Amino acid sequence: MKKLIALCLLLLTLLCCPSVFADRPVQTGRKDYEMIAPESYEGYWEEKAGGRLLISVTPADEPEWYDVTVAVRDKLPKMDVYIMRAHYQKDGSLYYENGLFVLRKVKRDGTVKDKVRYRNGSGLLYYSFDENVLYWTDYTLKPEKRVRSFIKTASPDADEAM
Repeated sequence: MKKLIALCLLLLTLLCCPSVFADRPVQTGRKDYEMIAPESYEGYWEEKAGGRLLISVTPADEPEWYDVTVAVRDKLPKMDVYIMRAHYQKDGSLYYENGLFVLRKVKRDGTVKDKVRYRNGSGLLYYSFDENVLYWTDYTLKPEKRVRSFIKTASPDADEAM
């Protein structure tokens, strides 16, 4: 009798409150990072708040390595640029220890001159499968205040140099 009452209550809950169960994610038996393929990072990402930063992620020649460029969309002829080669980790993130931060100046004749601000920076890019957002933090300068979020975007215009 107790089992019958419990079953009736469960059915009543399902019928009366379907919204409680509607927002629950589908259980696949896999953790979020197991669903993130390295290819999920490839392409262009625009900063979610304001769109001032643009990230480009392209596969490198070595498997599971990616060339990453983060450019600040300031007016030319000067812009800040982060350049790094990141490795895909087992936890689904991209990690780098070879970051280069430069002030890039584009001259009138089209030549580019980089002034190095720091070398050997380290950091992490992490794609949130649930939010469809890429998070980036550079560990070199105040990492607790430097976590940025990005959304996927189309390729930037050809006149915006990275």
